[in-house]
Amino acid sequence: MSLGNSLKNARVNKNLTQESVAKILFVTRQTVSRWEQNKTLPNIYVLKDLSSLYGLSLDELISETKAQIKQNEESKPMNKINWFALFGVIAFNILLFSSGAIIVVAMLGALWVITGAFIISPLLLVIGLITGTQTYPVLSTLLCALIFIIGLSLYPIAKRATHYLVTFFVGYVRYNRRTIYK
Repeated sequence: MSLGNSLKNARVNKNLTQESVAKILFVTRQTVSRWEQNKTLPNIYVLKDLSSLYGLSLDELISETKAQIKQNEESKPMNKINWFALFGVIAFNILLFSSGAIIVVAMLGALWVITGAFIISPLLLVIGLITGTQTYPVLSTLLCALIFIIGLSLYPIAKRATHYLVTFFVGYVRYNRRTIYK
């Protein structure tokens, strides 16, 4: 549903006429009609007044419009290729972005390896003590516990960094796809 349809439905639900809305907002009835027919759009100040008049939030008033825009973008066929954009995306990705991505992924992998090693360290200590292969002084045991605590504190950081980078890369791929297809 478009913004105009949303405005019309909200007005009808409040049992108001275009004339009464026009008088309240100090505009003409034709202006209200144009808004409801999607010929023109009200400015943000008028939308604010309309939302309070109809008892709806701005988001409720335009939410179906946002959903329609998103649906139109998703359903739009992508069959024409912009060759200049394709060349630019390929050149940029190969020359610049790939090297940065490799470095970031390697650093993220190192963060996960360090986090895992820190968390597993007490397990290795216990295995060494149970099997009797090595005895550990008290200081080593305390340091192992400290490393374990550091590993536990690194886990949420690594998880957040991974989530952020995955979200970034997915968005980057979507952006490139939209750029290439007209």
